[in-house]
Amino acid sequence: MHNTIIIFVLLCTFQIVVGTYWKNILLNDGAIMPPIAFGTAAPISDLDDVVSSVITAIETGFRHIDTAPLYFNEAQIGAAISNVTKRGLVQRRDLFITTKLDAYSNRSEIIPAIKGSLQRLQLSYVDLYLIHTSENVPTGTPIDFLDIWKGMEEVKMMGLARSIGLSNFDSKKINTILAHSRIRPSVNQIEVNPTFANLDLVSYCQNEGIAVMAYSPFGLLVPRPYKNTTNDLTFDDATFMKLSRKYYKVPSQVVLRYLIDRGTVPIPKSFNKEHIKSNFNVLNFKLTQKEVYEINELDRDIRLYNFDNTSIEDLYEYYFGTSSAEVWSRAANMNELQQPQTTNDTGVCLLYKYN
Repeated sequence: MHNTIIIFVLLCTFQIVVGTYWKNILLNDGAIMPPIAFGTAAPISDLDDVVSSVITAIETGFRHIDTAPLYFNEAQIGAAISNVTKRGLVQRRDLFITTKLDAYSNRSEIIPAIKGSLQRLQLSYVDLYLIHTSENVPTGTPIDFLDIWKGMEEVKMMGLARSIGLSNFDSKKINTILAHSRIRPSVNQIEVNPTFANLDLVSYCQNEGIAVMAYSPFGLLVPRPYKNTTNDLTFDDATFMKLSRKYYKVPSQVVLRYLIDRGTVPIPKSFNKEHIKSNFNVLNFKLTQKEVYEINELDRDIRLYNFDNTSIEDLYEYYFGTSSAEVWSRAANMNELQQPQTTNDTGVCLLYKYN
């Protein structure tokens, strides 16, 4: 009888494992990255929802959390991590935390920048540290990204980040880094979705052994108040509906699975509890290669983030209610936590002081 129970438990466990299409991403430095991340970029008016949503995401099963100083929410995420680790839900080693370096022109600011992020996150290291952009967004001027990359290499060698990488870099700039660096970038975080499939850059990165994180995974399939662009592709498209019926999933889950099956790591964001659960529930089915190609064919080649002056200002006005120059100035000077005005149940301050 005892042996029968053991065999039954083992069989059930086997069914769970083989029925779950969870394939971690092996980075080129040997680190392991989960196949889906929880996004946290949101209008600054929604900051109060960040702690609870990150806690919900981790309780749901998300283990990869993506943030940046520019999102002004690292302290909230630190509070959420403290909450779930103190409750024993997860240990630090179970989590994969990504944050970013803002577009600094001075390499000497890199170490203080990541130490500031670690203070706000209440961590001794992050799993992945990315250069947020390849140029100084407020001024539109290039940064010396080769010199910045040398500083990123120092961050990794100091153990402040397990892996280092890029965000919003094109193939030409990545080639320059590859030709003049000691450590290859592990990741490039870029926009990838059905309305902007970004096929060439994704293929280039993957051929170079650079993993791709896909931000804005739903593209123009969901409303974008800051983007005045006409788009005819919706979740009601026949391709999404066909696959929804086949796999008993909603179209948004099909889209996330499409990005996973392209070998990218999608970063869905939601503060809605049911949507968070739905976004994570994409690891128990798999699209065929032909189905991935069918969705590729829906590409409208429309970027959400053009990084031209008009688009940038519209974006920052929506998210922060102010200009991009003011936002980046604040982000670059977030060195101290403000005296508590808004706290969670751990007493951790949720607001920043701008020097």
